[in-house]
Amino acid sequence: MSSARILRLRGFIAQDAGNADLACELVDALMEEGDLGAAGDVLSSLPDASRAVPGVVFRRARLGLAQGRYGDAANDCQQLIDAGIDSVAVRHDLAFSRLCERQGQSAYDIAQSAAATFGDTVELAMLRARAALMLESYELAQSDIEAALTLDASRADAWGVAALVYLDTGDLPQAKHAATQALARNDHQHEALMVAGTLALWEQRLDEAQLMFERALERHPNSGRVLSGLGQVLMLHNDLPAAVEVLQRAVAAMPDHIGTWHALAWALLLQGRTDDAESAYHSAYALDRNFGDTHGGLALIAALRGDHTEAEQSAKRALRLDPNALTARYAQSLVLEAQGDRSGADAVIEELLSTGPRVTDVPAHEFATRLRAKLQPSTR
Repeated sequence: MSSARILRLRGFIAQDAGNADLACELVDALMEEGDLGAAGDVLSSLPDASRAVPGVVFRRARLGLAQGRYGDAANDCQQLIDAGIDSVAVRHDLAFSRLCERQGQSAYDIAQSAAATFGDTVELAMLRARAALMLESYELAQSDIEAALTLDASRADAWGVAALVYLDTGDLPQAKHAATQALARNDHQHEALMVAGTLALWEQRLDEAQLMFERALERHPNSGRVLSGLGQVLMLHNDLPAAVEVLQRAVAAMPDHIGTWHALAWALLLQGRTDDAESAYHSAYALDRNFGDTHGGLALIAALRGDHTEAEQSAKRALRLDPNALTARYAQSLVLEAQGDRSGADAVIEELLSTGPRVTDVPAHEFATRLRAKLQPSTR
């Protein structure tokens, strides 16, 4: 039916090339089919006068969002607003463009203003919740996602964003409940699959986690957090080449996520790629110089290279910043072992393992134990 409609519209517009209304209808049909390139060709083939029609500008903005050209989309939305063509849809798309550009405060303010002007909607409330998470304003994120669910509790996407909010605020039972609600309504809901997969990973239900992450990637192949989770599952399955490839995709999609750089570093260490692991830790360090586990990772690199003085200094810096920095304590154990204090090294490892992993971290306890076993022939 849709293909026939597209053919019919193409026939009409061939007879009336400047008809903006026909062009908008055809672009809508092509975007529904996922043919973004053809939709762009329709818009670019219009004469200048038709390109300035508000409906055409709005479709151009929507196409920009779909193609990841967030700056272009924002410019088109702002052009409409400046021309007095304002609506909740235009404001939402402007806010969403800013969110995708990592401008969380701007996105939140635009969505808040739109709700005040036009009345709140589920879409605006979800967008505010996402922006609040980006700003680490967790109470605000909870308030906004609860507003979205109050407006319409039947929406799978609202439950999915709720799952993400509760995961990031540490309310794991609520995160699980929200993910279940979302997946009952849409078994491919992106955020819900990511949350369900993450919870399964933390609980070491690896096959279930992998299934959830792979299903999410079917429709969202560049989802950074999903790629990060899948990479960690692959590490735990000891499929290190695949883990490195997936984690490299994750840091490309999400270059400002320190934990994913740490996961990549562990995967590289387990392959014996110390120089590449050091590069990953330096990427994390460039994001935040005060993150304890990053300093601990650099201490670990120094220990593996036999630079015990640098390892001890980096480990001390790490533990000042984070007394629970596992990488720093593991680096100290390697130094003790290299110095002949095997019992002291064992005591450090036993202390680390007895505390149990922190569920919101890369499962470095598992990787530390595996790396230690890998190194034993050269350290005994």
